[in-house]
Parts: sequence; C-alpha cells; structure tokens
Amino acid sequence: MEEVRTVKVARGLSIVAPWHSILLEGEGVCVLADLHLGIEKELESRGIQVPANLYPMIFRPVEESIKGTGCERVILLGDVKHEFGRPSEEEWFFVKKLIREIRGMGCEPEVVRGNHDNYIISILKLMDVKLHQPYLRLGRFVLTHGHLKVEEKGHLIIGHEHPSVSIRDELGVRHRFKAFLSGRVGGRRITVLPSVSPLAYGSCVNELPSEELLSPMLKGMDLGELVPYVLEPGVDVRRFPKLSDLSGAGDGI
Repeated sequence: MEEVRTVKVARGLSIVAPWHSILLEGEGVCVLADLHLGIEKELESRGIQVPANLYPMIFRPVEESIKGTGCERVILLGDVKHEFGRPSEEEWFFVKKLIREIRGMGCEPEVVRGNHDNYIISILKLMDVKLHQPYLRLGRFVLTHGHLKVEEKGHLIIGHEHPSVSIRDELGVRHRFKAFLSGRVGGRRITVLPSVSPLAYGSCVNELPSEELLSPMLKGMDLGELVPYVLEPGVDVRRFPKLSDLSGAGDGI
C-alpha cells in the first residue's frame, strides 16, 4: 500500500494524496469521478491501440484511497462506464468486478449518475448499489456529476470536466497534469475532481477559455479564483497558484 496523506482544501474536505480522490471528513466518504471503464474498446474501434486492460490502473486509486483513509463509503461521481449506450460485455464485467472489490474491502459503493451512465441502472439494481440522480447531498456538500446545472445550495463537488493544467518548461516542452480545482465560481464554493481514467485528460483549464469548457457550472464563468492542485498519480499532489495567476503558464515558467 502506498502511503497517503490528506491535503486540506476546504472545511471538511481534503484530497487523498497522491490519488484522484477526496475525503469528506465528517462523513467517512471518499469520492472519485470519471472512471470510464471500457474506454479501451471505443479507442480500439478508432484504430488507437492502448493496453488491453486498464482496469488495474483504474482500480488502484480506489483501492489506495480506501486503504489509506479507512472510509466506509465510496461515491463514484458519474461516468463509471464509458459507452453511452447499453453496457458492452467488458463494461458489464468490469463494473461488477469494481463493485465486488470495493465491498471486499469492507466499503460500500454508491453512484451519482453521469452522462455516460445510461443503462447502468440495470447493473446497479442487480448488485443492489444505490444510484443518485441528479445529485446527492451529504451535509453541506452537494455531489453531482457536472453535466447538468444544479441550483441546490452548498459546497458543490463535480467531475465531468476532467481538468488538467499545462506547463511549458524552459526548453519549450509542454507538460500536462491532471488537477483538482477548488475555489469560488459565481458566488458559490466548488471543487472539481480529475478523472480516474488514465486516458481522460479533458480540459486544459489554464489554456482554454471558459466558454469552451464542458460543465454548465463552469462554462462561461470567471474561474480566476479557482486553485489547481496538480496531481501526479502515486507520486504527489501540489498546490499551484490560482488560475488568474497561472494563465500563460502554458507558455513557460
């Protein structure tokens, strides 16, 4: 087991470093987003060759987060599987495997439905797993995938955007890292989780204008007060300057 440490982000909320999850401290809950189980099949259909089985890389952050925190529940914050339509054989197999392995660690999984989770209810019903849609409230926190606008008051926790940060070094080489984002947007507190899938890097938030982002809770908004916590999975999490100070860092630091 890798040693984990918690990085305080807000009252009652910490990143489980060096992994893709957060811990809701008063709830005994770990939250991870955007596993995209089965994404390999779609990429292969487009002629993109990837490792035949990404599941061990996807499960490891889940496993290490549970072991490192002793949490009692794991909330999967949408896009557990990748295919929009009916689950493929691979998705069916790996979603069931994920649920069994989480339970085998003495932890209970729950799912907040994402836009890729069409038809997942059939698997979750079979496995007796709670499905929440469009959001789940835990105390002061409102957990939702992020593809729909949610007006519920509270500290909003979303996935969907797959945020990353891009930095160019003195040689002009561009380095891109997954990142957590946390701060205030439009007068409300928000935390955005990176994707667990090693193939989903998503939106480069210090390069893209916010009008080009995916989530309706971020799109077109002033994101300058958001602080990125840059993630190198299994290695470290580092707090970066807020986005208003980081813009242009993609052109060198």
